[in-house]
Amino acid sequence: MTLAAGTRLGPYEIVAPLGAGGMGEVYRARDSRLSREVAIKVLPEGLIRDTERLSRFRREAQVLASLNHPHIASIYGLEEQDGREALILELVEGETLAERIAQGPLPVDESLEIARQIARALEAAHERGIVHRDLKPANVKLDPRGQVKVLDFGLAKALSVDGSSPDITSSPTMTAASTQAGVIIGTAAYMSPEQARGKSVDKRSDIWAFGTVLYEMLTGRKAFEGETVSDTLAAVLMREPDWSALPEQTPASVKRVLRRCLDRDPKTRIHDIADARLELDEPLESGPASAAPAAAAAPRSRAPLALSMATLALLAAAGWWLALRSRTAAAPPTTPLRFAINLPPTDQIPFDDMPVLDVSRDGTRIVFVANRDLHRQLYLRQWNEIELLPVTGTEGATSPFFSPDGQWIGFFADGKLKKVPAGGGVGMTLADAPNNRGGVWMTDDSIVFAPDYTSGLMRIPARGGRAEPATRLDPAAGERSHRWPTYLPGDDSAVLFTIGLLKGPGNYDDARIAVWEPSTRKVRTVYEGGSMGRWAPSGHLLFFRSEMLFAVPFDGRRRQTAGAPVALNDKVAGDPSSGVGYLALAGNGTIVYVPSSGAAKDRSLVLTDAAGKPRPVPVPPRSYHYPRFSPDGKRLAVTIGPGHGNSDDIWTVDLETGALTRLTIGDGNGNYYPVWSNDGRRIAYSSDRAHQGIWLRSADGSGVEEPFRPDARPELPSDWSRDGARFAITKNFPSTDVNILSLRDQKATLFEPGGASPVFSPDGKWVAYTVVSPGSPSQIVVQPAAGSGGKVQITSDRGVFPVWTDRGLYFHNNKRMMFVEIQTEPTLRPGAIRELFEIPYDLGTQPLREYDVTRDGNTFVFITGYAGRDWRRVDVALSWTAELARQLPAAK
Repeated sequence: MTLAAGTRLGPYEIVAPLGAGGMGEVYRARDSRLSREVAIKVLPEGLIRDTERLSRFRREAQVLASLNHPHIASIYGLEEQDGREALILELVEGETLAERIAQGPLPVDESLEIARQIARALEAAHERGIVHRDLKPANVKLDPRGQVKVLDFGLAKALSVDGSSPDITSSPTMTAASTQAGVIIGTAAYMSPEQARGKSVDKRSDIWAFGTVLYEMLTGRKAFEGETVSDTLAAVLMREPDWSALPEQTPASVKRVLRRCLDRDPKTRIHDIADARLELDEPLESGPASAAPAAAAAPRSRAPLALSMATLALLAAAGWWLALRSRTAAAPPTTPLRFAINLPPTDQIPFDDMPVLDVSRDGTRIVFVANRDLHRQLYLRQWNEIELLPVTGTEGATSPFFSPDGQWIGFFADGKLKKVPAGGGVGMTLADAPNNRGGVWMTDDSIVFAPDYTSGLMRIPARGGRAEPATRLDPAAGERSHRWPTYLPGDDSAVLFTIGLLKGPGNYDDARIAVWEPSTRKVRTVYEGGSMGRWAPSGHLLFFRSEMLFAVPFDGRRRQTAGAPVALNDKVAGDPSSGVGYLALAGNGTIVYVPSSGAAKDRSLVLTDAAGKPRPVPVPPRSYHYPRFSPDGKRLAVTIGPGHGNSDDIWTVDLETGALTRLTIGDGNGNYYPVWSNDGRRIAYSSDRAHQGIWLRSADGSGVEEPFRPDARPELPSDWSRDGARFAITKNFPSTDVNILSLRDQKATLFEPGGASPVFSPDGKWVAYTVVSPGSPSQIVVQPAAGSGGKVQITSDRGVFPVWTDRGLYFHNNKRMMFVEIQTEPTLRPGAIRELFEIPYDLGTQPLREYDVTRDGNTFVFITGYAGRDWRRVDVALSWTAELARQLPAAK
């Protein structure tokens, strides 16, 4: 069933064939919905005709789609059309390991690194009960960055006849569809003896195959081969590999791994791939050995292993976190140890007043929110592993929280409360939560959450159902928000939360920390003058005030504090001047937090020419954000404030004199993201005063602020058309849509779901915006402002944050400023994209643009420094509250 280029399967358009085999034909295809390339495996006709087998395959595919690991090629979904059944797969560029081995043996170091990555992939799958069953070099891809991706996980079982174990006659890789003898023999060469005999298989068959792949990388030849399939299977069942073919520099530990992986008796073969991975780490310490033991080495004692884990954890405090030697999430040590989780340069933890991380109550798992290439998602980290695993099904997520057993993660996305298995999967929607401020999963299997930043708390069964009010705001007491719920110990599942007040500085220094008791449905204030309270198992209440972390002795049963609070920044971060952004506490005393270093006042405004040559703006260092040039290019409108919402205000800057003029006085409410009218007389901006709607103000500071859409849901004015009639806005932040807003009737029309940062063309006939697609680079797209007509994708690599000037369209690719000249009459015709200069400044996070360009394209404005906090790292202190208890006595 060969498919021609241009054939469509649902939203997927076939581009070109990639290959074929017993498991089906594979094609490169284009996903029109998400603007990305995928691989499509069209399944064999025999499978499609077998209704029972097809039904079982679909069930198996759902399980396989739950695999979420950086070294496993993902399954995106299934597509059925016109009698065709196809798997939609991650497209992995690069050569296969088989192609690499065909060029000759790999160096020992390279072989071991590839083997370690394969082992990690197998380990992740085996922990979920998934066996590959067809591991071989042809099913291992090496991408251009040198990263390993294992393909076709579990498909041998999913496509088999009886759904249990593929035998040598019915396995998809052993049928007549594998027309080339080399393919057949190649597959047989990696079968375990029990698989070759047609017996049921488990993860130990994968371990055998792993040994054959490692042997082949080191020697350049198969461990078991023959002229025919029968000869190859006979070698698997009867003969030993030629151990003398291994390179002389092969370490003794690697030879032990090979012998134990290729043990024909499954009972004495290595039982867990993690054990093989641990052995492969030995070359880091032992180096090569000229002779290997004649027999398989006995398993190592686990006592030295425990010692090495503690040693490595101590090294982590000095900035090194090596791979800890455990295949499961072992219990953290009882002595305080520290390490940091440093995000890659492309990642950033978002800064807002929604929780960004959580730790499981046993302290073994950490989950946090990060933006990668302007795409927000949850990432999981075991405390004793080095890999960050993206949690599938959490696109656009905020405010994560674990279930009490750590097996589920609750989160918010698209204005909804959702949950997903901790290993990833399909996010399940539970309730509406348009502007959440956190949630907590209680021991009675209910979830208490803050659906909005001006609401009380709600409660819903974690399995789904009707959400009911848990707490209600008390206007008479000046309450404006109940938020940031967490749990307290005890059988009644009490909830600790923050009460925000209408009066005060707005940064929650004046807030109240309270407890809601479900049994009595009463709210009791336990502390005044702080926020984001967290119960510590050492018998303390932790809370924030003025970006400082405090602790006060706290009796969790009586709901009472005792004594005066003590500042903890030096005890947490080791530096009294360092801040603590967000934190989470485990029941075993582990603390996980985002450090806040680098004061916002250190940010400065800088102008550059079209070649990137800088000149400073003569203004004092402040927390500057979102600069926008006036139409004549002589002034800036800019947000100045803490940089994360509260108390931010709009100012103007005279670029010649450096004079600053304040336009808004927020009284604790954030005002940000200014845009100019075409005549330069007015500025529109977003404000937190009601529901993050749009307000207007005279640019010279005269008159009063005018509410334009004060009760709208979160709207950021991205551009103001030159005819003054329309705003292009980014709506529903942090999950984004592009809307066109009429100034005449204040009606907002959905323009592009999933878009962000829209700008009008100078003639107002076109809109350029950023398209954010999960798993794909962001792109710049242009389409008619009227909404009808085709879209034109401007970029082919990556592009974000467009600015449309009289000269053309400017944007950046997360590294460099780019430019494309665009002809709009009589039709839209973009020219060639040109690279201008590298950007060493704050690039912003979607959809918050941190730069601008004058209309003539001659001058750029950027901001130096990060956004007031170092939001690119998560710090962990194991068993930290035990240390706190020694320094600050708990309540009696």
